[in-house]
Amino acid sequence: MNHATPRGYVIVAVGSKNPAKLEGIRAAFSKYYLDVEIRPVDSSSVSKAQPRGLEEMTSGATARAKFALAKAGGDLGVGVEAGIFTIGEIYFDNQVAAIADPQGRITLGHSAGYMLPRGAIEELFRDGRELERWAEEVSGVDEVGDKGGLINFLTKGKMTRADLSEQCVITALSPRFHTDVYHT
Repeated sequence: MNHATPRGYVIVAVGSKNPAKLEGIRAAFSKYYLDVEIRPVDSSSVSKAQPRGLEEMTSGATARAKFALAKAGGDLGVGVEAGIFTIGEIYFDNQVAAIADPQGRITLGHSAGYMLPRGAIEELFRDGRELERWAEEVSGVDEVGDKGGLINFLTKGKMTRADLSEQCVITALSPRFHTDVYHT
């Protein structure tokens, strides 16, 4: 299917059942398609629990997208992977989206990234804990990753995890709408 010109209806297999991710993915596709069918698939078995580095995040998102498309079928498969990466000595969190089509083409995108406190993250790594457990402690919200996310707490409600999911999916969709620019 050629997505260079968005159409009225699209079936999207999603490698997650996380409500915040699903909300963001639906919002992204709804900007381009009149009718969006989301088919969520539990894909936790195909990616790491706490990806570190952009390569692991990209690999996880790609595995989720391919797995979802294979399991649920559809026009496109989407995987969104949140994780931690560094620039120099500074830790950041962001989300990577991978979008797979039945022909095997993968497009990628990122969300806005935000700085994390170095001491807390290094302690988290030493203890072998996931960012979500620390985020629950500082925010006071159980299962915060399924809700507004750490970003909602840090921005005082001005941005949510769904917003980050929406951003990375929009940026992953953009090469599909401009095949003349991306030559794919």
